[in-house]
Amino acid sequence: MAGTIPAADPRSPFRQGDMFDALTGLGSRAVLGSQAYAPAAMRRSVILIDLDQFKAINDTYGHTNGDRVLHEVGRRLRAASSPHLPLRLSGDEFAIVVASAERAVCEALAASVYDAIREPIELDGSTLFLDAGVGIALAHGELTLWELVSRAGASILRLKRRGQLPRIVVYEDAQHGEILDTLALSLDLRAALAREQLVLHYQPLVDMATRKALGFEALVRWVHPIRGMIPPLRFVPLAEDTGLMSELGEWVLTQACTQARAWEGREGGAGGAGGIPYVSVNISIRQLEDPDFIVRFERALGTSGLDPTRLKIEITESVLANGVAAVKPQLEAIRAMGVSVLLDDFGTGYSSLGYIRELPLDGVKLDRVFTRDLTVSAGAWALARSVVTLIGQLELEMIAEGLETAAHLAQLRSLGCHIGQGFYFAKPASADRLRFEQLGRTST
Repeated sequence: MAGTIPAADPRSPFRQGDMFDALTGLGSRAVLGSQAYAPAAMRRSVILIDLDQFKAINDTYGHTNGDRVLHEVGRRLRAASSPHLPLRLSGDEFAIVVASAERAVCEALAASVYDAIREPIELDGSTLFLDAGVGIALAHGELTLWELVSRAGASILRLKRRGQLPRIVVYEDAQHGEILDTLALSLDLRAALAREQLVLHYQPLVDMATRKALGFEALVRWVHPIRGMIPPLRFVPLAEDTGLMSELGEWVLTQACTQARAWEGREGGAGGAGGIPYVSVNISIRQLEDPDFIVRFERALGTSGLDPTRLKIEITESVLANGVAAVKPQLEAIRAMGVSVLLDDFGTGYSSLGYIRELPLDGVKLDRVFTRDLTVSAGAWALARSVVTLIGQLELEMIAEGLETAAHLAQLRSLGCHIGQGFYFAKPASADRLRFEQLGRTST
């Protein structure tokens, strides 16, 4: 891969000025507003290409090498998109203006471009494999090129929320309302972090014998000024898709640790060491993938002044999708600080005893599916008993989720579970409504 900046394509009208991107030799975003290319009457479609995790390349190999990768992507786009018009819109976002309104033409071109991007790139002795989300917005009515780019971008956002497949998607008019609503919500979420619209609620983790809180799990909520309370299942995926997860995660961690620090002056709790409850905070795969994760983590913990032994983090099984090696160093660094690590939702997806052996863990949270089926299925009870026995033999802390009835409590205690969480004890509540004592006999 060459290390020099390419010259403009001699067939391209963009050889200098603000319509030329000097790094890649492609047209720039200014082309989208050009009177020569903007009229909708020309029946032009747009293919948008959004590279995945390009920040990690810059962080790992440096910005100079990152520019070399972008240069190579530009070269491949020129080759794959001819005779159509390739552009570089921003750091890792590219577009192709297609002189056709035909869906089949655009899909075939998008597939060729996608294949070209995925070809390995040799960089200083390393082999890089790029991936991207590709959105297509077909020429439609009097829409401008900028409006088509917006539609293609909305389709990519929807694509990322659905997972890895497919990686090429066409904007559909039937999805317009849903996509616009999602885009509006993602913009609102960025503002919510700055305007203190997010709040934390806490649900106790309870000693089943004494009914007293040993700790509290921090659960983020969004109080939207117009939409009201928005559940995390709605906005956390948005944070992950829009690159806000690291910022959101740091905010949650800072707030939860600060609150736990404040509990030190409160009486009446059974709690952990010294009778003071700990706090547990969920950490997502997006946070663990962030090169600055440990820096952010240390900053949040240090800002609060909380004793690290009074903090537990919870990771879901989804972080294991890319293997233990991808998350093990970060978890080991956290444990070295004195913070405990729990594997949440155990038994729902990627879990295996092998993962439990390999991961640096202090405990496991049994998914609510174990609890839910205990009283109705002999097979579920036998399975839960086996899991509980094995976890006990590994000397890991065990917490059962989803307790909703006295029957659940009795069954879990008979299995040897000592810590539980669920509506039977208390629903999540704001910090000022928490009760540390007698949670099984009072409500929050």
